[in-house]
Parts: sequence; C-alpha cells; structure tokens
Amino acid sequence: MTMKAVRGKQARPTRSEIAAYYELLRSKAQKGDVQASAALIALAENKYTPITA
Repeated sequence: MTMKAVRGKQARPTRSEIAAYYELLRSKAQKGDVQASAALIALAENKYTPITA
C-alpha cells in the first residue's frame, strides 16, 4: 500500500473569497476609504500592485 502525498494549503484564493474581498473593498470605498477606491480603480484597469508596509 502506498501513502498518498499530503497536499499543502491552497496557494490561491477561491472565487468566493475573491468575491468577498471585492465586496469588502466596495463597502469601504462607499464609506470614503480612499485606498479602497484606488484599489478598485486599479483592479478594474488590471494594474493593482499591493502596497506593503
């Protein structure tokens, strides 16, 4: 009997997680968060580069 290799955690977010993040960004942008608004614009233009602090 051979052992099945244990897979690691999924590296990419699922579609439902991505949808939830978009909704969170939209919510924050509607409340006046400038960075959330900028992120939505950049994502719409497919130019988003996350800022790391």
